[in-house]
Amino acid sequence: MSTRPPSSRRVRTVTQALQRAPWVVLTAWWPWRALGYLLISAVLGPLLLVLVPLTLLLLPIWSIAIGALERRRQRLLGFGAIETGHVRVAREDRHNWLNIRLTEPATWREALVLLLDLVAGLFALALLFFEAVALIVVVGVPIHALTRGATEILLFGDARIRLDAGTWWLPPVALVVVLILAAYLNLAVATAQSLTISWLLAPRGAEIDQRMERLTRSRAAIVTAHEDERRRIERDLHDGVQQELVVLATRLGALELDLALLGREADPARRSLVAAQDQADRASAALRESVRGIHPAVLADRGLGAALEELAGRSPFRVALDCDELGRAGPAVEAAAYFVVREALTNAVKHTDATRIDVIARTDRTSLEVVVRDDGRGGADPSGGTGLTGLIARAAALDGALEIDSPAGGPTTIALTAPRGLEEVAHAHPAR
Repeated sequence: MSTRPPSSRRVRTVTQALQRAPWVVLTAWWPWRALGYLLISAVLGPLLLVLVPLTLLLLPIWSIAIGALERRRQRLLGFGAIETGHVRVAREDRHNWLNIRLTEPATWREALVLLLDLVAGLFALALLFFEAVALIVVVGVPIHALTRGATEILLFGDARIRLDAGTWWLPPVALVVVLILAAYLNLAVATAQSLTISWLLAPRGAEIDQRMERLTRSRAAIVTAHEDERRRIERDLHDGVQQELVVLATRLGALELDLALLGREADPARRSLVAAQDQADRASAALRESVRGIHPAVLADRGLGAALEELAGRSPFRVALDCDELGRAGPAVEAAAYFVVREALTNAVKHTDATRIDVIARTDRTSLEVVVRDDGRGGADPSGGTGLTGLIARAAALDGALEIDSPAGGPTTIALTAPRGLEEVAHAHPAR
């Protein structure tokens, strides 16, 4: 808790300035900022008075423009820019932009702001006019008295003031009083208008929830599209390149039979053919491994538990797998969990001297949790550009988190927690 006295704290907004002593406020820039704010209002008021009746059908568009201006004008009084209450319109929906805006409550609140600016602008214009007249009087009368001699001023009723050499101090006092009153009046009016506009423009809770929902759906759609692209690449490799390699191996086998009929004269060609067959077999094996790594078929067909069992069976380490409490999750979530475990096993093989790896995967009603722990020497650092960096981003896209604990000397623990995505499961496995 700060122990600094209020007078020593930095003034950041006009509301904080109004709580300070008058000499602090009047010697700062706040009266000039308030004057600038009111000058803008004084320009907007007459402009809107002419514009709105002539183009009444364009009121929503003018409202949106005024809202954008007002969200930024708040900075003049030290307030932060107001967050918009509008939803973001996707590129493919921009042709329907106006219809979307017309259905949003934020647009009609901005229409209220427009009407407020119209009324407040005319009021600001009148206020600044009378302040200017008051300044002209308190400055002009003494000048007249100095040039024309003693002058009598009628205040109200029979009350009069005589300006002469004996009352020279009255005009300076009157000027100071007028400046102080004008400064505080401008500050009060500008603050009241700004706070009212901020309240009208600020997004409501339902709008924030709607934007969060749209953002969550958008991120889920990106992850789903990524997984669909993985499966498409897998199909293309399996049904295209891999089949071509199989046909090539078959033709090489047929060619070997033809060379066998030529006897020993074909031995050099036969050796070259055998080398080509070996190369084709290695390419086919490498391709199968790549296809399996892109998206293992067992993961889509039988779920995460079976995919982890297959992964553990291929590991050179002893892997203790605990999937007793594991249920189905969304395809994108299961894929993320699979690749986290695969990356953890790969790192343990390449970079540690681990002898045992424990993998625990479980689900509850809302989330999936996967924990991978090895007894290696530790030191895993995601900032080093390893595959863990991409997995952290992938977990974040699923509204989950990937935590890595790998102190020097070990052990290393990698834990993924993500929502199950049960709506994805219902979509992928509809009730029969």
